[in-house]
Amino acid sequence: MKEFIFRDRVYFSDTDAEGIVYHARYLDWAEHARTEMLREMIPDYSQTELSKGEDGVFMVVRSINIEFRNPGFLDDIIEVHTSVKEMQHFSCTVHQRIMRGSDLLAELDIKIAFISSVTRRPHQIPSFISQLAE
Repeated sequence: MKEFIFRDRVYFSDTDAEGIVYHARYLDWAEHARTEMLREMIPDYSQTELSKGEDGVFMVVRSINIEFRNPGFLDDIIEVHTSVKEMQHFSCTVHQRIMRGSDLLAELDIKIAFISSVTRRPHQIPSFISQLAE
């Protein structure tokens, strides 16, 4: 799958008193980028629509590994580069790099589990999603 790029700006609310990005904001930007990537991959389905019906699924974060490399600052333009690293039967791993120009600010590997919206148990990744990652 190709790399998806989500762009945003660092706002005052993203920073501490010294204008440095608060560490939790990187998780928010990563989540927003994954959501927008999904919207682009399967435009006919939102996350809400994916969860409906007998075969509905939720995507839940199972684990996150994040490495902070450089600080982000107030008014920076950032890009979150997202790609699917690995696809398994019930989960996938997404690799994300948060960049300011050519500077790497943070790098994340996120394991996402698919669970049934009915049983709340692991559910196989729908084929129309797993095929898109090839």
